[in-house]
Amino acid sequence: MERYEFKYLVPERLVPAIRATARSVGRADKYANEDGSYRIRSLYFDTRGHDLYWANAREQRDRFKVRARTYPGKKSPVFLEVKRRVQDVIVKSRACVPADEWRELVERGNPAALERLPPGVRKGAEKFIGAVHRHDLRPTMLVDYEREAYESTLDRYARVTFDRRVVCQRKEALDLEASDRGWRPVDHPVQTNTHEPVCVLELKFERRPPAWMVALVRRLELVRRSFSKYCYSVNAQLMLPDARSARIEGGPRL
Repeated sequence: MERYEFKYLVPERLVPAIRATARSVGRADKYANEDGSYRIRSLYFDTRGHDLYWANAREQRDRFKVRARTYPGKKSPVFLEVKRRVQDVIVKSRACVPADEWRELVERGNPAALERLPPGVRKGAEKFIGAVHRHDLRPTMLVDYEREAYESTLDRYARVTFDRRVVCQRKEALDLEASDRGWRPVDHPVQTNTHEPVCVLELKFERRPPAWMVALVRRLELVRRSFSKYCYSVNAQLMLPDARSARIEGGPRL
């Protein structure tokens, strides 16, 4: 999957206008609950020295993330994802694996469990497992948030998503469960340096943004802003050394 993702921190007061545009060209995500949203929980992996964090924080030209994802409140499998970014281009591999087997797959690369996966899924799982073991990645951070999503019916691929109530907690085990008391807010105005509540808007598309997206951005004068949920979560949770004392040569490569 190759695509572009443009992010914006938008005030909640602008959401109704953006939502109206999204509904005029498409429909709500088919997996949404009755209130139009669903929750996403991701376990991010990183090196002991947080190389993936620093690659993102420095906006390194070629960087990647490794995460295991599930959807709380639903009977969900676990999705093993490797998300690579080269400048503005996003290339993501995703393997949907049984929830009761993902830990053993990641930890041991169980050949029997891999063989039970369909060929396409197996390829994605092997890419994930390879990245984890090649770079000695380990569980680092659990990030949970609420998503409201719309997909265009006019374009082959175009999505509008609003992410809210982003929270995080440290996690050093292969485990997607979380303590209710351990969460720390990530999109709070104190963290985002905004004077009012905001949500994370993402405009996703292939090749070129649809004309309706371009018109929306111009009409509301939206300004792109980097917002990595993982990086913001690390900033909220961990006391890291100054970037100047970290490795400056760049993070590991796929």
